Amino acid sequence: MSDREIITVRDLTKVYRIYRHPLDPLKELVRGRPRHRELVALEDVAFTVNRGERLGIIGRNGAGKSTLLKVLAGTVNLTRGTFRIDGPLRAILELGTGFHDEYSGRNNIVFSGLCTGYTRAELKERTDWIIDFAELRHVIDQPVRTYSSGMKQRLMFAVAFCKPTEVMIIDEALATGDAAFVRKCTTHITDLCHGGSTVLAVSHNLYFIERFCTRVLYLREGRLVGDGPPAAMIQRYERDLGLDYVESIRGDRPAGSADELAPTTEPPANVPEPASQNGEGSILDDKGLWQPFDFSGAPAVRQLGLVTLRKAEILDEAGFAVTELKTGRAMRIRLEFESRVRKDDVHVGVMIWNDENLHVATTTNTTSIGAGGVPNGVRVNFTDGILVVEVTFPSLQLGSGRYHLTLGVGPGPQHFSDDDLLLHEKKCLPFWVSRPDIAQCTIYEPESIWTAAKKIDELSPGPTRTTTEQDVHVRHRGDH
Repeated sequence: MSDREIITVRDLTKVYRIYRHPLDPLKELVRGRPRHRELVALEDVAFTVNRGERLGIIGRNGAGKSTLLKVLAGTVNLTRGTFRIDGPLRAILELGTGFHDEYSGRNNIVFSGLCTGYTRAELKERTDWIIDFAELRHVIDQPVRTYSSGMKQRLMFAVAFCKPTEVMIIDEALATGDAAFVRKCTTHITDLCHGGSTVLAVSHNLYFIERFCTRVLYLREGRLVGDGPPAAMIQRYERDLGLDYVESIRGDRPAGSADELAPTTEPPANVPEPASQNGEGSILDDKGLWQPFDFSGAPAVRQLGLVTLRKAEILDEAGFAVTELKTGRAMRIRLEFESRVRKDDVHVGVMIWNDENLHVATTTNTTSIGAGGVPNGVRVNFTDGILVVEVTFPSLQLGSGRYHLTLGVGPGPQHFSDDDLLLHEKKCLPFWVSRPDIAQCTIYEPESIWTAAKKIDELSPGPTRTTTEQDVHVRHRGDH
C-alpha cells in the first residue's frame, strides 16, 4: 500500500449459504452432506482508494453494494480475498443502528456512540454539537420511538460523524430527510474530506453521486465492471438499465450491447469531465462593497438574495410575448435577472411541469442537447447589473395542455438542495399548448414522417389455413 492509498481490496469474494429450512444447517453438520445452495454476492472485487477521495458505489439492487460496505466495515465476514484499511473507520449501514426506542435521544447518543467506537469522554465533549447539528434540541429528551425516520437519521449521522475520522462508510444514509439537512450533511462530509478523510457512499440517487463523488465504482451481479469518473460510470450504468429493460420485454439481449462484465475506466465519447467545485466569485455586501466569496462545498446562499428574477416571458417566432404556443412550433424563453454577484460558470436551469405536477422536461446551459443528440452547452458568466439569458426550443413537441416553468440558478456544479442555489423560482411562468387539428391526451408529440401504403407482393393462391372442426366448435361456443 502506497502512502496515498488508504483502502486496498484484493480478489474479495463473499458467498452466502442459503438454506430452505431452519434445521438444515444442523443436519448438514451432523450428516456431512450439503443442504444449501450458494449465493455469490461478491466475486473477485479489487480496487484501491486514495486518501481524501469521495468514492461512490452504484449498481442495481442485489449487485453487492451493501455487502461490500458491510465486509469493509467488519460486520460481515468475507469468503476469500483480502482487504486492508489503513486508519480508523466510522460506518452508517442501517437506520437506527445502536438506538433503543424507549430511551431518550440524549441517552441514545451515548449508546449509539459507544457502539460506533467513541469513548464516553469523546461523547460528553461532543454532545452539544451532536444535538445542534441534528437540530433536535427541542425533542432530545423524548423517547426515540416518538422520532420520525428523518429525525433518527439526523441523530444517527451526527453521532457517527461528530469527529473527524480516516474513513467514512455511508449506505443510503442520506436518502432520508429533508433537502436542507442533506445539504448540511454533504457539506460536512466534504469539509472532512478536505481535511484528509475518505468516503465510501452507496446511493441510488445518481444525481447525488455525480455531484458529490470524485470517482465511482459500478457493480453488476457481484462483480466490479466499471471504475472511473462519475459521469462516465453513471452513463454506462443507465445504458445497461436500458438494455436490461429491452431484454425483459424481448427476451434476449439486443444486438450491439456491451459486455457488461468487461471492466473499463475509459469515459464514453462526448462526456466532459465536470468541475468538482463551484469555485470562487465575489458578492456585493449591504454597504455596496465587493467581497470575495467561495461557493465551493455548496453553501446556503439563496437567502442572501444575490440574484433575483425581474421578468420571465415566452416569445413566439416573431418575438412577441405569448402564453399560448402551438405544438411543433418554436418556443423562446427570455429570462431577465438582477445580479449582485460576479461568478463565472453559473448554471441556469429550466424545468417544464404540467398542470398535474408531472416533471416533463429539463434543460440547463451546461447539459443542453442539439440536433442529433450532440451536446451544445454554453458558458454563462454573471456580473453585476441587469442580465438576460435566453433558451430556445426550435420545435416544441409538447402535447396540448397546461404547463408551467420552474427556474433555478446555481453558482456551479455542486448542488444538493434549493438552499445552495442563487435563485429558485417555482411556477414562475405559466403557459398552455394547443394543437388545433386534433385533441390528444398526451404529453409528447414526436416529430414523425409517415409513408403511404405500398404494395410489395401478391397474395399466395388458395387459403392460407384450413378450417378445422375444432375452429368451428370454438366459433359456435363463442356464439352462445
